[in-house]
Parts: sequence; structure tokens; C-alpha cells
Amino acid sequence: MTSIPFRPVLLGLALAAAGVGIARADCESDMLQLEDAMKAPNQTPEVQAAYKDGAGKAASAMRKDDDGTCHKVIADALAKAGRTLK
Repeated sequence: MTSIPFRPVLLGLALAAAGVGIARADCESDMLQLEDAMKAPNQTPEVQAAYKDGAGKAASAMRKDDDGTCHKVIADALAKAGRTLK
């Protein structure tokens, strides 16, 4: 049985773990939008290169749990193709 002083610590750890899960979900959602954009027909080589570069940088940020960087990189890649991140 857990003693009373450890309950706040366990609750804090549970909330922190949930926050990391939410951040990863946001990055994954952004990645899905980028993947859909990459499947669009008639892309210029510059747009394809921007998408591939953005996907690589976003994957690296996702591994580091850096949701802000992931979101920014994907938004920039989509902006180069004239699209916006939803």
C-alpha cells in the first residue's frame, strides 16, 4: 500500500506522462497532414524537396518529444507549397 506522502508524487508523474502523450499526438497529427500533402499529384521538385526535408526534421523533433519544433517544421514545409497546417 502506498503511503499518503507519495500520492501527490505519483499523481504528478501520471499527469506529466499524459502531457507527453498529448504532445506526441499533436506531432503525429501534423505528420499525417504532411504525409497527405506529399501524396498530392503534380508537385514541383522544390515542393517535394521541402516536404522531404520537413518530414526528416519533424521525425527528429518527434523523437526528442519537441512538439513545438515539429509543428513549426511541418507548417513551414506546407507553407512552401502554399498550404496551411490545420
